[in-house]
Amino acid sequence: MSGPTFIECDRIELQTVEEEDIEFLQRGVNHPAVRHHIEAFRTPINGEQYRELFESIDSDEDGVTLLVVPRDGASAGEPIGSVQLYPVNNARGFANLGVWFMPQVWGNGYATEASAYLIDYGFQQMGLHRISAAPNSPNEASISLCERLGFVHEGTSRDLGFVDGEYIDLERYGLLAAEWDGPQAVLSQ
Repeated sequence: MSGPTFIECDRIELQTVEEEDIEFLQRGVNHPAVRHHIEAFRTPINGEQYRELFESIDSDEDGVTLLVVPRDGASAGEPIGSVQLYPVNNARGFANLGVWFMPQVWGNGYATEASAYLIDYGFQQMGLHRISAAPNSPNEASISLCERLGFVHEGTSRDLGFVDGEYIDLERYGLLAAEWDGPQAVLSQ
């Protein structure tokens, strides 16, 4: 399945994405409960389209996309979601955090752990100055995740998204490198 471990976490590993993982990623972003919260995947995406998308973002200059793979439990060794820093603007020291998981693993803390370690990598290894996130207003789980990770609410973009036939607000969050205390500070809360 997925490639080698890129970041070791406490209960999970963040692994590189390989060609054979495209089917899992396509299945994930097409899942109704997942795509409901991801603006870029409102319409179905087939394998060829996902492959093109993957190839266009698969470089250090543009971003980092990793699979989340638990070490133990029923899903051990199998990907359960994805985290990414994309796009990356190296000139401005900026990236956006993207996170999605298959619904059957929601509520287990995997998103917090995976995001915390990826944020740490972004600040410590990539030299980023700022990481942002922009969850939809109805997505309480993503808003809660941002707050647990220490992001600061910077504002609301009113009626910027369109979900289920209605315009929705987009919440803007930001985290600066100077505000980051590391993954263990987040995970010990």
